[in-house]
Amino acid sequence: MYIHQNVGFRPIEADDLEPLRALHNDMTTLLQLGTVDLVSSDEQVEWWKGLSKNRTEKRYSVVELGSGKVIGMVRIQNIDSVNAHCEVGLDIVPTHRGKGYGTSSYRMVLEYLFLHYNMHMVYLRVAEFNERAIRLYEQLGFVETGRFTEYLFRNGKFWDYILMTMTRDRYMQLHAGAGGSGR
Repeated sequence: MYIHQNVGFRPIEADDLEPLRALHNDMTTLLQLGTVDLVSSDEQVEWWKGLSKNRTEKRYSVVELGSGKVIGMVRIQNIDSVNAHCEVGLDIVPTHRGKGYGTSSYRMVLEYLFLHYNMHMVYLRVAEFNERAIRLYEQLGFVETGRFTEYLFRNGKFWDYILMTMTRDRYMQLHAGAGGSGR
């Protein structure tokens, strides 16, 4: 398990599938994602079985260190090893939101990607209506570098998807002395 502060991430295990499916299907998560497709138990198992075969996408369970409880999922996708960039995403279980786990989890993933996985640039997409997430990403050091105009249809309206990026140089400037706490 890769550990940072009060959280860690590890490969998704069979026992994680139902909690992660419930997280995906929770309306407060689902409406933030690129698709609004609900997932059945059978679909979740098939998705999980296919993960190990996909070289451009990784998914990990986020675990609270004290309890060992799964509190979310990290997405590392569109991995381009040649050009050293990837996209990240994170979902936290609703009962654990607002407690700093999102911040800790993103810091953990960025540390892992920049200091150990040799990424040069990390990006994410966020719906323009998700102001809370945008503030978090800005606090972490992401900057808006573009938009997918009217990309998402939610609540009867089209919304922009904001593209935010961070380079390794920016990460190192913001986290001078970060030595990597992963084990």
